[in-house]
Amino acid sequence: MKFMLGSLPRNAAAYALLALVHLTAYSQEASTPETHGIVVANMDRSVKPGDDFYRYANGDWIKRTEIPPDRRYIDPNGLDFDDSNDLTRKRIASLIEEAVRTNAPAGSNARKIADFYHSYMDEAAIEAKGIAPLRPKLDAIAVIRDKHELARAIGESLRADVDAVNIDNFHTANLFGLFVGPGFNDPEHYTAYLLQGGLEMPDREYYLSTSDSMRDVRTRYQAHVSALFKLAGFSEPELRAQHIIKLEYAIAEKHIPLADSHDISKANNTWKQADFAAHAPGLD
Repeated sequence: MKFMLGSLPRNAAAYALLALVHLTAYSQEASTPETHGIVVANMDRSVKPGDDFYRYANGDWIKRTEIPPDRRYIDPNGLDFDDSNDLTRKRIASLIEEAVRTNAPAGSNARKIADFYHSYMDEAAIEAKGIAPLRPKLDAIAVIRDKHELARAIGESLRADVDAVNIDNFHTANLFGLFVGPGFNDPEHYTAYLLQGGLEMPDREYYLSTSDSMRDVRTRYQAHVSALFKLAGFSEPELRAQHIIKLEYAIAEKHIPLADSHDISKANNTWKQADFAAHAPGLD
């Protein structure tokens, strides 16, 4: 069984510990017999196959299917990456719960997992510390004086938290997402890829869509940001939240749609170091 670290959720420390646990409990799962053939009910026979074969083959399924609001896409067979992710999370949760129940000896791998879990769930200890653990980061932000210092701070926050090629992970809350892999134009050498970011919500449509559901999401998100400022002891939390939403909205306006990010002809934009001065002033 092989694992790609890039496919693990962000709280990687816990999952690195889980790599030490035996996973044989899931290695012998019973397989469900597969059914092969053409699903005629998914076809739209009103479309001529020579005009639009995709609609001809899938049209009725597209008409009757709605993508869940928490998903970017779904698969007719339910075999998309999100379903695999959900299954992985359930299995990991079961492993953690088992480690907590066993009361394993001190120093053992299972005990390390249990101790890590208990520390994460100790709300009283977390609340007692308040924002003290965040103070160094807040102080570092407070002393930023110009765009060059801002660029340095942003650069220091970059991490390999996206992987558009292997696991279809485009989202990052950082201003840019960093991915390193073989070059599109020169696969013999590795290339650093910068992906658009800066949005806390999953996609530009969360900010730009005029649908009632997205308007409601934005309202609740702004209330959440305001609550965070208030809990952190900042003055004028509502006004600060408005500024945050306004900034993220401006970033979202510059984002390309997710569908365009999947288009290799639009995503393959190689820059040399000298190009940064023209295309991204202040970040060169």
